[in-house]
Amino acid sequence: MSLHSRFARRSLAVSLCLGWLLLPAVSSSAETRHHIWFGLGYTKLLSNDVKDDALGIDFSNAANGVLAYRYTLNQAFDLTLDSRGTASTDKVGGVDLNLLNSFFGPGLRWHPATGGARLYAQANFFFISESVEAEQGGVKVSGSESGTGFGLSGGVDIPMTPLLSLPIEVNYNYGKPADDVSGFGATIGLSFNFGQMP
Repeated sequence: MSLHSRFARRSLAVSLCLGWLLLPAVSSSAETRHHIWFGLGYTKLLSNDVKDDALGIDFSNAANGVLAYRYTLNQAFDLTLDSRGTASTDKVGGVDLNLLNSFFGPGLRWHPATGGARLYAQANFFFISESVEAEQGGVKVSGSESGTGFGLSGGVDIPMTPLLSLPIEVNYNYGKPADDVSGFGATIGLSFNFGQMP
């Protein structure tokens, strides 16, 4: 086999390997119509409404979660329907305390560019529910209030395969159903992207 032939075969093999490795980077979720993603993260609730120094209660540190569906309209915009929540716990005098906040509502996501990793910004209108629970010795007392609010988020959606991508975002949710449960958060998740666009 000639040197030229061996070089040509190696070049072809290298090109095929590079093409296979780069496929996830160029197979953007922009090519698909439907997106379902879930994520977990941390939220810092900002208001003094969720703290009582006299009683030693502090709900300001919360875990967050999101489950959302997006429908791609075109290369720049998606419609979204988000279900988000925060959960804070504390314990005072043997009483287990929980603050659960849920945010549910539609939104619009904007992608400034297409390609591999996609930056995005998103705004949502939310219906909000705030629930407080206290439990001691198997006896539970709870109360809830509802209201409306909004959310702003932004981040990057990193393609891993044509089906899966990795969204990483920061967000701010505002709401005051009874207490001010507004806060800044960070979330990382997994997105399933399917249904080819025409």
